[in-house]
Amino acid sequence: MRIGSNLSGADLSALANLNQVFQQLTAISAQLSTGRRINRGSDDPAGLLAVESLRSELASMEQASRNAAHAQSSLDRADAGMGQSLELLRTIRGNVTAAADGTLTDAQRAALQAEVDAALQEIDRIGANTNFNGQKLLDGGALQFQISSDLSETVSLQMPDVSAVALGGAAGNLSDLASGGTANLVNGDRQQAQAILDQAESQLLGARVETAAFEKYTLESASANLDSMQVQLASAASEIGDTDYAQATSAMVRTRILAQSLIGVVKSTLENRSLALELLKT
Repeated sequence: MRIGSNLSGADLSALANLNQVFQQLTAISAQLSTGRRINRGSDDPAGLLAVESLRSELASMEQASRNAAHAQSSLDRADAGMGQSLELLRTIRGNVTAAADGTLTDAQRAALQAEVDAALQEIDRIGANTNFNGQKLLDGGALQFQISSDLSETVSLQMPDVSAVALGGAAGNLSDLASGGTANLVNGDRQQAQAILDQAESQLLGARVETAAFEKYTLESASANLDSMQVQLASAASEIGDTDYAQATSAMVRTRILAQSLIGVVKSTLENRSLALELLKT
C-alpha cells in the first residue's frame, strides 16, 4: 500500500465529489434567493431559450395591451368632443326654431344669430383642439392602432371632420347658418337651416355609433384576448424558469446531508492517513 504526502486517487475522487456537491448547494441557494430556477445559461440551456422567447413575446403583448388602453382613452376623448358638438347643434336648432317666431324683433333675431355664430366657432374649436398625445382626433383623418404583438396587424377607424365647413350634406353645411350665410337666422332660409342641422346631427351620431362599436368589438375584444394570452405566457415562463420552492428546499436538505457525509469521509480518510504516518515514524 502506497502511503505518502500525495493524495491518492480515492482522496481526489472524494474531494471532486465534495466540490460538485458544493456547486450544487450554490446553485440551489441561488434558486431560492432569486426565485429563478435558471440563473445561468448552464443551469438549463434549452430552458433558458424557451423562457427568454416567452418573455420577449410577453413584452410585445404587454405593449400591445398598453396601446389598446391608449386607443380606448383617445376614442373616449373623441367621443366627448362629438358629444359636446351635438349639444351645440341642438342649441343652434333651438335658436332656429325661436327665430321662426313672427313676433320676434330684428334685434332679437340678431341676438339669436350671435349665439349661433358663437356655437359654430365653438364647434370649430372642438374639432381643432380635440387631441390625444398631440394627435388630432376630429379632423377627418383615420386613426391607426397597433393592438397586436404582430406588427403587420393594425386596425384603423375613420373619424369625422368636426367643423362648420365640413358638417352638413346636400342641403349645405353649418357655415351657411353663420351671419351672412344663406341659412342665417335674420334673413336666411330657415328650412335650409333645419335640413343642414338634420344632416350634421346624422353625421355626428353615425360617427359616435361607429366609434362605440369599434371600442366594444375591436378594442375590448383585443384587450381581453391580450390579457388572456399574457396570463398563459407568464404562467408558461414561470413554470419553466421559476423556482419550485418545495422541490428546491427538499434538494437543499438532501444535498447538505450528502455534503456532511462526504466531509466526514474526507475527514476520516485524512485522519487515517495521519495515523498511519505516525505509526510508520515509531
